[in-house]
Formats: sequence, C-alpha cells, structure tokens
Amino acid sequence: MTSLEPIDPILESPLAIPMYKQKSVASDLLGDIAAGKTIKEGILLATIEKDTEFPFITYYILNNSNNPVELFKNIRQTSLKKFDPSLLRYTAEHTFDLFNEVAIIARPPLQSTSRRPQSTSTGYFVTVYKVFEGDDNERFEQNWLYWTGARMLYRYLPKSAGLRRITLHKSLSGGDKIYLLLCECAYLLDDLSAAAKLLPALRARLCGYTALYRVADLI
Repeated sequence: MTSLEPIDPILESPLAIPMYKQKSVASDLLGDIAAGKTIKEGILLATIEKDTEFPFITYYILNNSNNPVELFKNIRQTSLKKFDPSLLRYTAEHTFDLFNEVAIIARPPLQSTSRRPQSTSTGYFVTVYKVFEGDDNERFEQNWLYWTGARMLYRYLPKSAGLRRITLHKSLSGGDKIYLLLCECAYLLDDLSAAAKLLPALRARLCGYTALYRVADLI
C-alpha cells in the first residue's frame, strides 16, 4: 500500500504521524486475518528506506485446503474495510494480487517450508516486474535468475548477510503478468553496506520497483 494521505490536509494536526497510524492499522489487520484461521502465515513488511512508493507490504501464505481465489477476495474485502477512508480520515492506494511460487533457491537448502524469519536482523530485497501478456512463456521463466537479478544477489551478497532464500512469485491474474522477487537475508540489517552496493545495480535494470524491507509484524 502507498503512504496514508489525510482527507482534509488543512485540518491535519502538525503533530500527526500517519506512518505510525498506518503501521498500527496494518498490524491489527494482520491479527484480524489470522483470527479467521484461513492462512498459514502472515508477515507485515515495512520499508527501511525513505520516500518509497510502498512503505508497507503484507505477505500471506494461504492454506492449501481453502479455495485461494475465494480467500483472496475475502482478504481484499477485509483489508479495504479496515482502511476505510471515512473511518480513518486518511486514504491510500492498495494493490492486491494472488501469486504462485514458480521458483526458489536457498542457501543452504531449507528443511522447513515456513516463511517466518529466523532472526530479528532479517531483511528483504523486494523487486516487482511487469511482463506483457504472452511474454511469460516457459523459456522466459527458465532464465529468471538472470532477468530478475537473483543470480547477482546470490553471487555477490556476502556470507555475513545470511542469504536464506530467494523466491520468484508470479501473479495468477489475467492480462499482463506481475512477477515479485523476494530475497530473504537473516542478518542483512546488521550491516546494510552490502545492500547499499547492490540496490543501484538492481534499480538500473528498470524492472519497475525495488526496495529494502524489514519485518514489522508477523503471525
């Protein structure tokens, strides 16, 4: 979601901090979704950079026993209700999508399928790509390590960053396809120098959106 913007800027208190309110409401939403027991896990990611387009991203792992499309619709409806501008007096743009994991690499190989971070120093590279409908063929996806920048991350992230997993997600929506790359590093926040060196190279690929995130809340 984008940053909260006041509906009535003139009436906005100079002491107001919309980012704190946004984080609080997003955390409450995470708890509301968890109460429905329809998801395996949920992670609220907060950017560690200034002036990013999406300061918060909520990432849900759905239960296999449920209808993913129906569950996605319910989560979307619950989210929009929680951030109802008429109640919050703030507005923000929300982007929702249902993704499938199409590729994953891990170092070392992971035994658990859990996406819960293993360290309080865990940080994430999040990169979003948009591909025209029809260009998302098998050959294209087989070369994902190159066009996503995953190969560069795998090779050049220092061991001290604690690279744990790189996952490529593909949207299930019709039309143009969205790919989302999530690179999880267990100790990235301990030393951001590695990220500072790699971010410009990732952004030079003109993929659409790249930013660094940390865990703000999880269930």
